[in-house]
Amino acid sequence: MFNRKVLSVVTLILALIVFMPLQAKAEFSIAVVDVHRILSESKAAESIKAQVKTKRDGFVKEVKSVEDDLRKDQKQLEKDRETLSKEDLMKKFRSFEEKRLEARKDLQSRQQKLDESYNKAMAKLSQTISDVCQKIANDNKIDLVITKDNIIVGNKALDITTQVLESLNKTLPSLKLD
Repeated sequence: MFNRKVLSVVTLILALIVFMPLQAKAEFSIAVVDVHRILSESKAAESIKAQVKTKRDGFVKEVKSVEDDLRKDQKQLEKDRETLSKEDLMKKFRSFEEKRLEARKDLQSRQQKLDESYNKAMAKLSQTISDVCQKIANDNKIDLVITKDNIIVGNKALDITTQVLESLNKTLPSLKLD
């Protein structure tokens, strides 16, 4: 008899739990950021692009100048072929090859340094974007900020890109390449 009462009570509790409507509703705030737009429109990104363009344009001018010098040297070698001894010609040819290889190494080294500077600046920009998003999330009690790349369909009201862009432009108006 006691077992029947316990069994009845347990059954009643289980029935209430199973059939009780679930009313627990979690409040969760999400925001979306278009990182590609920020990387193309922010003042810091524009300053990085302008600096890289200036440096690359300078590289192109220098490369053209070095190439012109090497062409002159090559033409001079061809002229000297008739007048110089074989040994002297070989010395000049080795010197020419060393100069050519040195120019190539220098260009590659400078290109690598520019790439490293660009990557450092972009990493700093990305970190600052993350910090700005964190601050906006804290200020507005946003639980989750995701990139627009991860969204298939969503409410445009969730997009905080403009707010992030404005804050980023105040926080980091420009970045200087090393």
